[in-house]
Order: sequence, then C-alpha cells, then structure tokens
Amino acid sequence: MPEYLRALHERFSKVSPGATKIQRERDRILARLRGRLDRSQRVLLLHLLDLEDDLRDQTSLDSFIAGMRLARGVEQELSEIPPYSFDTEDEERARKCTEKGGV
Repeated sequence: MPEYLRALHERFSKVSPGATKIQRERDRILARLRGRLDRSQRVLLLHLLDLEDDLRDQTSLDSFIAGMRLARGVEQELSEIPPYSFDTEDEERARKCTEKGGV
C-alpha cells in the first residue's frame, strides 16, 4: 500500500513557483559557500543538504498519505446509512450521562 500511495504522490505532486524560487536561492548560496569551505566541510554540507531533501520528501509523502486517509474516512462517513450526525451522537451521549446520574 505505501508504494501505491508513493506513486500517487509522485503523480499528483507539483513543484510550486515559490519552491522553485527558494531552490534557486539555495543553489546560489551553496555556490558561494563552496568557494569558502575546504573539501571535508563541503562533503558535510552536501550530506546535510541531501538529508534535508530526504526529510522534505518524506514529510511531503507523510502529509499526502494523511490527506488520503482523511479523504477515505470522510467518504466512509458519508456513505453510512443513516449518515453520521454529530447532533445525534451528542444527544445519545447526553442521554447516557443522564441515565447514569439517575436524573
């Protein structure tokens, strides 16, 4: 199931113009830093950037999956017969509390 959701995520995810602008700025700053850092520092910096990209990708996928689960739950509630009603549930809860209290 996670692989199917990953495929859906890749199909429907789009890079926004704002994200593209941020990526260009990141690349510009990275180019400036490369000239100031020695080789071992550049390796660490690139490793950090790779980890940040992985974290961003995983967070995006987790968010997409949560949205899909939410949509599935909403769909299930809407298909219930009779349909879910907060008011009915609230009245039932109040009735049970009243019965327990002996009022």
